[in-house]
Amino acid sequence: MNITAPQEVKLSLLAQKSLLPVAVTFVEKSSLALGLEEGDALPLTLAAEEIFAYLCLRGAPEQPVSMRCLGGGYFVETEFSFQPKEFDLRAFNLTETPSLEGEGDIEASSLLIASRMVDRFRFSSDEHGLRVTLTKERSYAEAASPASAAAKPLDAFLVRAPDPEELKELVHLVHAFYGDRFLPPNFRYPGKVVDMAAARVYRAAVASDTSGRVGGGIVWRFQSPRIVACHGPYVFGQPLELEIAQQLVDACIAAVAKSQAVGIVNRYPTPQLPRGYFEELGSLTCRIAVGTSIEIPTFYRHLQEDHGATAWAHPTWEEFLTCEYERMCFARDINLVRNEGELRSRHSVVSAEFDKQQSTVILRPVWWGDDADETLAGNVNILKKDGIRTISFEADLGKPWQSYFGPALERNGFDPRFILPHCGKGDILVFQHRTGE
Repeated sequence: MNITAPQEVKLSLLAQKSLLPVAVTFVEKSSLALGLEEGDALPLTLAAEEIFAYLCLRGAPEQPVSMRCLGGGYFVETEFSFQPKEFDLRAFNLTETPSLEGEGDIEASSLLIASRMVDRFRFSSDEHGLRVTLTKERSYAEAASPASAAAKPLDAFLVRAPDPEELKELVHLVHAFYGDRFLPPNFRYPGKVVDMAAARVYRAAVASDTSGRVGGGIVWRFQSPRIVACHGPYVFGQPLELEIAQQLVDACIAAVAKSQAVGIVNRYPTPQLPRGYFEELGSLTCRIAVGTSIEIPTFYRHLQEDHGATAWAHPTWEEFLTCEYERMCFARDINLVRNEGELRSRHSVVSAEFDKQQSTVILRPVWWGDDADETLAGNVNILKKDGIRTISFEADLGKPWQSYFGPALERNGFDPRFILPHCGKGDILVFQHRTGE
């Protein structure tokens, strides 16, 4: 199958129990056709079955449910679009546990089961209804022991795009020469990086000699339509370290400059990153052990003039945002959100992206409701009990509703640390929890 272009299949049917086998078969066969192995397709199929079964019980049976399966080579996602009659969002929280006390609890537990079977989920809503998207990635082998990778000194080099085997070699060398803090989560699986490159998610450049020996590399991807995230540059014990690093970054900038991107963000900077090329946005405090921490900076480079944007913010964020936007020379109109008595959802949902090797987690808002304090507090308590040392939260300033998390973040020990320009629908405001302080 050609995995360079996403493929999708669609189905529309009524939320009726008699049609449950049709929905289940659709997801199962679509997942296999779009590239998942049976072992990965099964959890996604079971999760979709739980969602559709819940809609049959709590939805509107006369309303159609639109289903879509999208394959991107290394993942398959299943999307449900429907008009909700009653949908218990709480079941998707990390803090929820199954309850079998009442009929409603039993039904809601199906959503909980679904959320635990997939790698990611997300919600969105508009005038057409609610969308629930479940994503399952292919399983990949972790990188081999670092001892299996080696690099020889290069007397001369050229920078070029790697082939798939060279890209895998690059990832193995990164494991051999760099610690966990320099590794994006996807880099733990060399085959996944290759598939993401085949799907045109990742781009890469390597520094090699004429015989093909790899001495360094850099990888980048679009984090949003306007921002590229780059990883590296990685240089493997080379005498021409500074020259290799500079040319790798130059290659990345030259490739990205041909696009519509306005800037490059680097959240995994290596010691070889040419600092004169980038400005520091801020940092997170990475707690590597009890009483021991290091600062992990995030760097940014402008590629085009920033013509400004609107940032939606809670009043408690205004001072921080004003200072940071002035420091970074970003032209922004800060619009403050305030609740003025309009109806609100009762429940909040927060997703969690884990990197267990680095003992970090990123929380992101999925849905806002009156129990935001309780939801955040529950997430923090569970993560601390699990030994997670670094907890951050990312709010999209292009989505006004996410700013309503402001008071809950403040009361639960989250401090604003820095802004990632244009990394979501708008800028992303990054918070960190004062864990252990």
